[in-house]
Amino acid sequence: MSSNESLKEIAVRTGFRDVPEVLAAAATPIERGHHLALAAGRGSGDEAVYAMAVAHGCDAASGLQALVLVPTRDRAAEVSLAIQRSVEAAGLRVGTAPLRADGSLDALATPLHCLVARPSVLLPEIRLGRLSLAGLGLLVLDGVADLVDLDEWTSVGPVLETLDGSARRVAVTRRVDDHFRELVRRQLPRGRRWPESEFDEAGAEASDPGDGPHPGELTVVQGATVEERIGALVDSVAGASEVGVRCRSLASIPLVRAALASHGLAIGDAVEPWDVLATAPEADEGAAPLRVWFGLPLSLDVLAAAPGERAVAIVDSSHASQLEILARRAGSTLRYAPGRVPTTELDLLGRYRSIVRARIERGGTDAELLVLHPLVQEFGTARVAAALSDLLRRSGGGDSMVRPWPDVEAASRGAEKPSRGAETPPASGTHRGARGAWSRVFIGAGNRDSVRVGDLVGAITGETGIAGAQIGKIEIRGSFSLVEIDSQVVDRVIEKLNGTAIRGREVTVKHDRGR
Repeated sequence: MSSNESLKEIAVRTGFRDVPEVLAAAATPIERGHHLALAAGRGSGDEAVYAMAVAHGCDAASGLQALVLVPTRDRAAEVSLAIQRSVEAAGLRVGTAPLRADGSLDALATPLHCLVARPSVLLPEIRLGRLSLAGLGLLVLDGVADLVDLDEWTSVGPVLETLDGSARRVAVTRRVDDHFRELVRRQLPRGRRWPESEFDEAGAEASDPGDGPHPGELTVVQGATVEERIGALVDSVAGASEVGVRCRSLASIPLVRAALASHGLAIGDAVEPWDVLATAPEADEGAAPLRVWFGLPLSLDVLAAAPGERAVAIVDSSHASQLEILARRAGSTLRYAPGRVPTTELDLLGRYRSIVRARIERGGTDAELLVLHPLVQEFGTARVAAALSDLLRRSGGGDSMVRPWPDVEAASRGAEKPSRGAETPPASGTHRGARGAWSRVFIGAGNRDSVRVGDLVGAITGETGIAGAQIGKIEIRGSFSLVEIDSQVVDRVIEKLNGTAIRGREVTVKHDRGR
């Protein structure tokens, strides 16, 4: 069997229609036994890379030889199933270990060649001597950025220290930051990095191109379920003269054909690279053709619209990070539908929506998407969002930028709003619509001090009295942490927090020099 045929077989067994670009790039380093660092998000084909590494690094006649560390329990089930489908023909066993009655991991319950687990539940087994990594030849770190964001990284370090130095390491992340570069430098010496462009520290953010079509622009619509994505497809084709759809999955083709036909489009014969071609009988004069990627592209296909065309990618919500990586490499500009809505809304419900919208636009919620993805797949985006909003309402611990819920509920019923004179003036620094500028603060405590996100938030709010909503993105690194603070109160935070103790250590707090 040729190398290309082998890659195609791995791709198909792990659930991919074509050979993912990331698998093609990883094949040679894996075959040659190199360490490997990949910048790739969910849906990129990372599970196919793990399957190939396990197939090359494990022998059916031996015991445990591979370990895959993942950020969540649901991700463990997803990864182990994908790898097992690919390697079972070789007699290899891949899986997750069951839990004991006390909640600990029973790593020896089922003989496995490759174990997939969260590091926080695996580490006690290693420390108690119930699990030995002596024969381990392969370690995979799945979703390094998610391991960090979900506070699993503190358990990864001791596992790495236990690992034999000759073991091959594969590390994958959706975010190449200083933390990941340091990991590559220390733990993956002379490892292969791909794509190289993602590891370049230079590069400024692209400016907003403004309204209207632009060369190299791709409109992105996100949906967590197939029903949501089909609905988005139907909405996207409105006004198009001709529609060409490329489906990530062969199973999606009949769904796409049926959805377009049911909305009055004439289905024609497919022509490569389009799986479905459709025309609108009564399109407006001068209407532009539409090119749609129904599902995340696996490689650098033409992500941008040709002159006179529109381009849309309809992707799973969890695949947005990988699409951003592809777009950066292709030089495309992503525009998220339905577009930006003015956030200077005056009604009470509008202010609450502005809070949520500002948090979405600020980004950095990929780890939360990973946690909620199984629920979203089961119940849909709207019901999960409503449940989370209800939890916030009933928690009793809402921060100062959320209006009192009785007022919001009254507004939703159409009750008369209080007059401006009757409203309590908002305190200085509280939220009025979307959040303003952020400043980044250096705090001299990090992973090595066992600092977690909750420790930082508790110290900041407790010592300074600011609202939790005035704290933005938090990055915990080796010996320090970087925290975004509302610029209106950042000086107060530095003054009050500097010299206080976090996790028993007196910390230095100052403006981050990088900003």
